[in-house]
Amino acid sequence: MNFKIANGNQKHPQINAVSALLDNVEITHDHLLRRKISVFQPKSGFRVGTDAVFLASSIKENNGRILDMGAGVGGVSLCLAYRLDKVQIMAVEVDPLMSTLAKRNVATNGFDKRLCIMQNNISTLPLIMASSFDHVVSNPPYHHATGTKPKNRHRLLAHMGDGLTLEDWVKIAFWATKWRGRVSFICRADRGAELVHFFAKAGASEILQFPLWPRPKVPAGRVIVQARKITAGPGAVLPGLIVHNDDGGFTEAASRIMKGNGLHITHPARKV
Repeated sequence: MNFKIANGNQKHPQINAVSALLDNVEITHDHLLRRKISVFQPKSGFRVGTDAVFLASSIKENNGRILDMGAGVGGVSLCLAYRLDKVQIMAVEVDPLMSTLAKRNVATNGFDKRLCIMQNNISTLPLIMASSFDHVVSNPPYHHATGTKPKNRHRLLAHMGDGLTLEDWVKIAFWATKWRGRVSFICRADRGAELVHFFAKAGASEILQFPLWPRPKVPAGRVIVQARKITAGPGAVLPGLIVHNDDGGFTEAASRIMKGNGLHITHPARKV
């Protein structure tokens, strides 16, 4: 098997028996949360970034069951499992390569008992999963299907999906969520209003928008949208977070998130 690690091309002892899907795929060994989480991922294509860390940091309830839709190599779920030690997580990923790496990442980080990877299209989830999760999270394919298509097929699937629209992702998320449960998505800020509209159509309320500003005095690049299923209550646009200083380094608040702290998005009418 030609399993390549880009960092010095050294083989990691725990991945010698990985599926043949990884033959001739160059893999990097990276870390999240200041080296607290190990992540094996393809050198080319879609890679785990700050979106995964910030989305995971926005979940505060340390109990119940969480569904991660479109998990990739498991970035969001791994961060959740590290910070929330009492939750059970189901992570769904359609790409065989990414789901294989996600399973390896779960084993490498010792989360086997609390984090399960399912290779499946979210549009064909088992009926038993309907209304069964306390929180559903997703970093969905949020690029427009009419945009420039990436040449790498794994990046294409992550950015533009496999035929499902952003509204489809929202409908499926609320289908899987318990009554009064929560749904949290992260997406490009220019699609934030669209996402809020889809949330409302799906029966959400208390819809919160949390912008992520790349630097001071520039437009938001990402937005986390969080809502509850079948409840009555107004939404809110929260102050959000500035991610980088003008010098390019993380702000103090963002640095705490990158170390593994929680962001704790909270409705203004509720106690923190």
